[in-house]
Amino acid sequence: MKLKQISLHLATILFLILIVLNCNEDNSQLIETIGGDKITTNRIKSAFETEIEYFSRMQNLEKKNLIEIINKDVDELDEQLKPIQQKFQKKNFYDNYRNSVIVRSAADKTGFSNRPEIKDIIKYIETQTIAQLYIQEEVEKKIKISDEDAQNECTRLRTTDKRFVSLPLDKCTLIARGYLKSNQSQAEFQRVMERIKERVEIKHNDKFDLDQYLKNESDLKDPDTKKIETPK
Repeated sequence: MKLKQISLHLATILFLILIVLNCNEDNSQLIETIGGDKITTNRIKSAFETEIEYFSRMQNLEKKNLIEIINKDVDELDEQLKPIQQKFQKKNFYDNYRNSVIVRSAADKTGFSNRPEIKDIIKYIETQTIAQLYIQEEVEKKIKISDEDAQNECTRLRTTDKRFVSLPLDKCTLIARGYLKSNQSQAEFQRVMERIKERVEIKHNDKFDLDQYLKNESDLKDPDTKKIETPK
């Protein structure tokens, strides 16, 4: 679970960096200029819509359900959903985005962004994020959940878990749909992965001994770790 959270955190950093990099000039109202970087109303709107798209995909949450959570009063939400609602409140989103621009400006000014190891990290995270988003979308295409399926799952949950008995039908059905989606995603993942591999041409180097290479763990050890010799 911690590895997944770390991966998501790194992917979020990359996402914010890409937003800052890809913002184009526009004619909307200027809010403020940070280190020569103009923050406009259109830029904030675009960033907000992108974050919704990104968050819904990374969390495997339907966009319409996410928007419903965002638009609800925080007091109407379950405890686990409140942080999501607060994250997307206009002021909170703007403050977080603004801070990312400020930090990015400082990083650029000090040359941090151009350091080879930082570029390598960004490239690595980019590959991981694209792969995750792509396979999630391919899995999503295979999932079919009807309203009847969701209602039947709600009925099943109410018979096995007392917490669902007191829930309104729409909320129970929404959670049930999430359960079914999660289960179907796990079932489809391996099949989708195999289909993706079939689309890509892979050429192996017959002269390279991959098994032997993988047995040698010296390449994966800390590069700063040096052999300590016993003094004579």
